[in-house]
Amino acid sequence: MVHTGSFTDILYLDSFQKLGMMNQDLIPIASTLTGYTRDTITLLGIATLPMTFGDKPRTKTFMVPFMVVELPLAYNVIIGRPTLNKLRVVVSTYHRSMKFPTSAGPGEVKSDLRESR
Repeated sequence: MVHTGSFTDILYLDSFQKLGMMNQDLIPIASTLTGYTRDTITLLGIATLPMTFGDKPRTKTFMVPFMVVELPLAYNVIIGRPTLNKLRVVVSTYHRSMKFPTSAGPGEVKSDLRESR
């Protein structure tokens, strides 16, 4: 999920474990996240993972530090402002897509309507 209001990139523990990673792979952090309803979530740690956006040849790949949380998940990850800004992305909620500059021209990522329902 792309969330332009999120100040952090979030990876859910279930998704983290499906990548074959374990809690020992996390960088410890003593912090919490506060949601819109003022509820707080304890972070399990930080996992820095390579992320590739777009389809060849119009891709961008870089390391993304994700805050890992243990919550029931609706998504695998939440891509927030830090990564969106690094991508220099333009998000269109109407078109369910985002575009960003690459060395080969504009890259694009579109959401899958079936997965979002």
